[in-house]
Amino acid sequence: MTSLLFVATIVFLSLTIGCSKANSGYNNNPTPGGTQGADEVWLQGSVFNPSTLTVAVNTTVKWTNKDSYAHTVTSDVTGFDSGNLAAGAVFSHQFTTKGTFAYHCNYHSMMKGTVVVQ
Repeated sequence: MTSLLFVATIVFLSLTIGCSKANSGYNNNPTPGGTQGADEVWLQGSVFNPSTLTVAVNTTVKWTNKDSYAHTVTSDVTGFDSGNLAAGAVFSHQFTTKGTFAYHCNYHSMMKGTVVVQ
């Protein structure tokens, strides 16, 4: 029981420290430079930028984690899930049907985004 409590405490502190760094002026840009593409979303400062992206059918959208801590890109309904995206990692998904696709970060509930496919 003590081991389980210890592990739970470590996980909680890790998540809490990671989130507090995002709001404390901590360097959130492990992959500096570069230009954001038209069909690209950056995860930076614990937000999806842009939060809404409009693309054509059959477009592949690329998400790049510019923060120094992990995020996910997870569809609100079954559709796509990046799994853990470490600092600097990239996830891509091709949208083959029209619609509005909401997504979020499993680690940071305030991170929400939408891809509108026309």
